[in-house]
Amino acid sequence: MQKPNIYIFPQLTDNYGYLIKNPHENEGAIIDPSDLEMCEKILKLNDCSLTYILLTHHHDDHISAVSDLKKKYNCTVIGNESDELLPSLDLKVKTDQEISILNSKYRIISTPGHTMQHICYYNKDHHLLFAGDTLFSVGCGRMFEGTPEFFWESLSKIKLLDNKTLIYFGHEYTQSNVKFALSIDPNNSDLIEYGKWVERQYLDSRPTVPASLESELKINPFLRCDNSYFKNFFKSTNPVEIFKKMRAAKDTF
Repeated sequence: MQKPNIYIFPQLTDNYGYLIKNPHENEGAIIDPSDLEMCEKILKLNDCSLTYILLTHHHDDHISAVSDLKKKYNCTVIGNESDELLPSLDLKVKTDQEISILNSKYRIISTPGHTMQHICYYNKDHHLLFAGDTLFSVGCGRMFEGTPEFFWESLSKIKLLDNKTLIYFGHEYTQSNVKFALSIDPNNSDLIEYGKWVERQYLDSRPTVPASLESELKINPFLRCDNSYFKNFFKSTNPVEIFKKMRAAKDTF
């Protein structure tokens, strides 16, 4: 099964959109469309018809272009069956369900925390994760609806994926995430080197997406709440409590 083509494009202020294109056909899917103009631009640029829209959660900056795209392309809108705040869905999915689109299969991973109904889409064959606002490079989403217990469990699910997994996240927050991570983990050599790379990307106006899970397991503090260093730093052996303290610290950083 051939790997799908993935095109990254900016939306709004700091959102990312993703066009997944079938390598054999001129059809595609967009993840979390919020900027109609940019969505239409990326479709035209890649000679692609919009067949599917995949939604990770209901926040307006991830769904605001759905209705206009649906009207124009009559595409299939896919999202969590339990998320009543999403636009009208054509295909309602649930935890661990597998869907086949664009000659690829995606597993639905329930990741409550940022919102209670948040989901991620995982392509096991090609190790691709569309993470929405659950996980960023060197960070994670704010905890708007969930609890530390739910959020840590969600991140723990992602930690168990294949190390080769590439993570396509919802926002370009990497520079500020690195600064926070260095404030609590200043001697992490992997993080220091990654921070230098991020600065070069920013200087060249290049994205920091996708991130590799293998790297994130070394540099992302929110994936390392069960690590001995952070147990000592936050004076707790409970990863949920450590996550709670870490997230609170990031919120006021």
